[in-house]
Amino acid sequence: MLSEAVLILVGDELLSGRTRDVNLYRFSGLLAEKGFPVVHAEVVRDVRSEIAAAVKDAVGDGRVVVVTGGLGPTDDDITVSAVAEAFGLPVSRSPVAEEMVRKQQHLYSSVLPVSALKQADIPRGAIPVLNPAGIAPGLVLPVGNGVVICIPGVPSESSALLPLCLAEAGIVPRKAELIRFVRTWGLKENNLFDSLSDLAGKHGVVPAFLPSPGRVDVKVSGSGADGFCRDVIKKLGSRVYSTVRDETLEEALGSKLMKSGFVLATAESCTGGGIGSGITAIPGASGWYSGGVITYSDKLKTRLLGVQEQTLENHGAVSKQTALEMARGVRRVTGAHCSVSVTGIAGPAGGTDQKPVGTVWTALCCGDTESAFVWHLGGNRESVREGAAARALGTLFELLP
Repeated sequence: MLSEAVLILVGDELLSGRTRDVNLYRFSGLLAEKGFPVVHAEVVRDVRSEIAAAVKDAVGDGRVVVVTGGLGPTDDDITVSAVAEAFGLPVSRSPVAEEMVRKQQHLYSSVLPVSALKQADIPRGAIPVLNPAGIAPGLVLPVGNGVVICIPGVPSESSALLPLCLAEAGIVPRKAELIRFVRTWGLKENNLFDSLSDLAGKHGVVPAFLPSPGRVDVKVSGSGADGFCRDVIKKLGSRVYSTVRDETLEEALGSKLMKSGFVLATAESCTGGGIGSGITAIPGASGWYSGGVITYSDKLKTRLLGVQEQTLENHGAVSKQTALEMARGVRRVTGAHCSVSVTGIAGPAGGTDQKPVGTVWTALCCGDTESAFVWHLGGNRESVREGAAARALGTLFELLP
């Protein structure tokens, strides 16, 4: 009986840092929800012998081995041949897989490149699965009392294919361990740990803290998980934005705005459009987001948002006064109900004794309410920018009913 999973991520680009892997996070969650916890994961180079060795070592009784990457049409896409080599299987053209490749290729072009048909060559005994988001089929290969699943590494394709391949393999969800998430914004990991220690002891759980800039997820499992989460939400209040594993702060804020009938606008300086980018990644965001303005220079802050030159001279671009005038200005320009702004020093240069690197002001205007907040953020430039975006959105989330 299948009981656990192993992930093998193929690609030189993952090891070189040219590509950021997101599949490990997504697949671990999906497999855990189905009752197959990931017990091992590794990244291997685009080397046939190394891929073959990793797959062969991973296979075992009751294991689902998921291999991602290297299923394309080019010469360096060698995962299929490596998997075949691992088990001494011949590779041949599959009429079923070829029909899938031709069908999907036609969606992108009326011309079928000869190289595309390489994606229809599969190991003996493998079952092809139609790729709804790309061309290369997924593969399901039973091996003993386990199964090997091969899918492309492109996140949009792999996310669409993995559930289909699991179904093709006849993998029936098992009773998974109860896992709960509490997603928070604007709190530091160590402070959160200290504040929740008593609750963890009360409910007999050992929570895991998963930090990212401006946000910390609390993950907990076991029979006391539900009670612990209820008490955490009660204690932290609106610093909790979701209890759904993959719901973002932007999505949670959008739900509140839609419920209130409000439309949001953003004014950004140090985040350079990061807030707007996160919002517009959400389908349907146009229902509650009118747009934003990036005013990186003082000149544009004045020209586009109406920030007073005297304000900049007296208080500086990174100040409560400038943040408030930015928020007012973008709301006036867009006609939105609510606005948030952010201005800060992301570093590594530009800081002073009075305003060190990591100093960020955010402001919001919503109805008759205006507020501004100063934050002192640590980490590198990227962390400061991401943390600033989370806090700008979080303050509005906290305000809305």
